[in-house]
Amino acid sequence: MEISFVIVNYQSRDFLQKCLASLRPCLKKKSAEVIIVNNDDAILDYDLFVFPNLKIINNPKNDGFAKACNLGAKAAKGKYLFFLNPDTELKFSNIDEFVLNFNDSNVGMLAPGLLTSEGVPQPWSAGCNINLWDILKNNFGHIASQKIWSSNSASEADWVSGAAFVISKKLFDSCHGFDENFFMYFEDIDLCKRVQQKNKIILRIPQFSVLHHGGQSYTDKKEQKQHYYESQDYYFKKHFGITCSFFLKLLRKISTSILK
Repeated sequence: MEISFVIVNYQSRDFLQKCLASLRPCLKKKSAEVIIVNNDDAILDYDLFVFPNLKIINNPKNDGFAKACNLGAKAAKGKYLFFLNPDTELKFSNIDEFVLNFNDSNVGMLAPGLLTSEGVPQPWSAGCNINLWDILKNNFGHIASQKIWSSNSASEADWVSGAAFVISKKLFDSCHGFDENFFMYFEDIDLCKRVQQKNKIILRIPQFSVLHHGGQSYTDKKEQKQHYYESQDYYFKKHFGITCSFFLKLLRKISTSILK
């Protein structure tokens, strides 16, 4: 098996059919399988999808995106893991050309260019290393990562979105997968950081694009913001220490007060 597509579903059933349809041309060209890990309360049944090499894992409860991805990766038989959000659609079929970039032994992860529903590069889909100084500059509109996510040519990134990326199963396992302390958000940035710590590069290639509708998993914006900040706090504490995490929270309060 060459490629395992791993898709975590949560409140995105209507998008799944389009996502799977976009994968069909790839399955004709490569030995591939599709694994759907369902975090939704509603059971996903095989009768809903007429699709080859499909495996559905219905989780008894939603333990978060990171844990679901690891569950899918554990069941995968492919040499490469292609993680996809359910609200994405591949806009290319020459996947063999895409994974050829792994012939460079320095490459640890590959990411296509993510596009919004309007067909423009998705903001915050790739970027530079995240630290306190970077966040402070972002709050004042000086966004260094923009030159990466908006680039039309292949380039290295410090991190890419978990909505669509490829990594070898061997490297993923050696990194011990996603950190399951992240429920949602920052688990992708954390994984990218650990891939770089193994002296591997992360390559974003916008010539291969993926449509990402985005924002389909949350209906409660307050809950979404809570999960985002909890993950951000954990990420900074993990990689920069308690003191840095404290100043992050302080910066957040100051920024919130100014914006009000």
